[in-house]
Amino acid sequence: MREVIMGLVALLCLYLAYVVLRLFRVSRPAPAEPRYEPEYETVLDTLDRVEPPPPPKPLVEALTPVDHVHSRTEREAFDALVELARLRFQVEALEAAQTSLREEMDAMRESFEAEIGALRNARSVSPQYGEAVALAQRGFETAAIAERCGISVSEAELVAALARGARTQE
Repeated sequence: MREVIMGLVALLCLYLAYVVLRLFRVSRPAPAEPRYEPEYETVLDTLDRVEPPPPPKPLVEALTPVDHVHSRTEREAFDALVELARLRFQVEALEAAQTSLREEMDAMRESFEAEIGALRNARSVSPQYGEAVALAQRGFETAAIAERCGISVSEAELVAALARGARTQE
């Protein structure tokens, strides 16, 4: 019995050695040659992904350093032109936005100045004639102002003249 177990152990060792030798015989992939990677990705580099690549050049022509530097310079110049066009477009958009904001601000300034003038006039007038001044500034007739505020027509004409005078002074 002991001899059978020793024989099985010996067969197991031989099988293990055979498996290890087969693992070492497996062909390893050849190491890939290092590729030249650009410092940054250019617009033309991204176009290569969309369009099919050009037919391969002979190896000697593809590795000439002058050709590579020249094409890299062309790519950088093209990227600079694209960036310049994009910046010009953005500057024009910002100028248009600034112009519209300036026009809107001028319109708001005019309306605020008119409201401030009306408030100053109303504040400088006696509280008894405050409503009459507000109606005169809105363009009501003197007879309607006199009737609505309970004052005489001559007082309404005076208030309307004062309101018109205050508007012309501003």
